[in-house]
Amino acid sequence: MRQETKNQLINKNLRYEYDVSNNLYTIPVPVIIWKETQLAFECPMCFDRWKLNNTPYKSGHNILHFHGLCKKDSDGNYGTRSPHCQAQAKLYWGLDEINYEFKLIGANMIY
Repeated sequence: MRQETKNQLINKNLRYEYDVSNNLYTIPVPVIIWKETQLAFECPMCFDRWKLNNTPYKSGHNILHFHGLCKKDSDGNYGTRSPHCQAQAKLYWGLDEINYEFKLIGANMIY
């Protein structure tokens, strides 16, 4: 993981874990339940405004990512998780260079 990416996580008061055996970075992020059928979290990497050179504006705000298919499955799960960060964010933070996932944490659940 690039040092600037690590610094961004620190600036957002987020930590990360690295699993050497699976070559996977796990980033725990707080979530909220959105309309009782989805989870929402503020992505530390994606912004609402990007410059033409694919750098985020300093006045830009982090955007929400949503997880879930508008309903839970029969086991009460929200569906399969996979990162869906913006193309600019992947390029700027080097997210295509690493394997990563967001661990969704909220209230009484870890997903």
